[in-house]
Amino acid sequence: MSTLSEPEPPKSPARGRTPHRAWSARRGPAAVLALLGSAACGMLLYDQVAMGYGQPAAPWRTHTKDWLADTPGTSGWVIGAAAILAVLGVYLMVIALTPGGRRRLPMAPPAPSVRAVLDRAGAATLLREAALRTPGVTSARVRVRGRRRARVRVTVAYGEVAAVRAALHEELLAATDRLGLADPPRIRLRLTAAPTPAPARHGNDPLAHGAPPAPEAR
Repeated sequence: MSTLSEPEPPKSPARGRTPHRAWSARRGPAAVLALLGSAACGMLLYDQVAMGYGQPAAPWRTHTKDWLADTPGTSGWVIGAAAILAVLGVYLMVIALTPGGRRRLPMAPPAPSVRAVLDRAGAATLLREAALRTPGVTSARVRVRGRRRARVRVTVAYGEVAAVRAALHEELLAATDRLGLADPPRIRLRLTAAPTPAPARHGNDPLAHGAPPAPEAR
């Protein structure tokens, strides 16, 4: 048995405009591009200075020039390489124009000069702990999807499912409020009743040994 409900997220106190997602530093892509650009510029600069002092052009430069002159632009692998470079360029433009940090949720700052974020994994852990505190809930799985949705799946081992759902509803509302997020996520809740275990048979039960039950005396 399972039921679905979506608790309304609590309203955050008025603290001015909702903060936007913090911009990610993206040190990895920046470091890779800086290293590649520095290596290419260093090789070209060294070869150009060597040619200025009367040295012949580097073999790789001559070979590359001849290869580009002899290779037709309609070649299949040339078109494929150009497509890959175009996709890479679009990817670099996207990460340059978007803030990133999608795994971090902006929190409501106590002051305009303060910026705080909460990791999505941390938010999921806090919601899971809140769900496990509800009487009747024995297991819970929480997944925060994006900035506006959180999926909570719990197993109810005892008690009325409707009563557990109401208590869990209130617990999750309070936990969402305690997260302090600037834009609290909407929670999608799924409750599943735990299967009832079969009654265990005792050693003195004749049915446990395959013997038929004794006839009733009349």
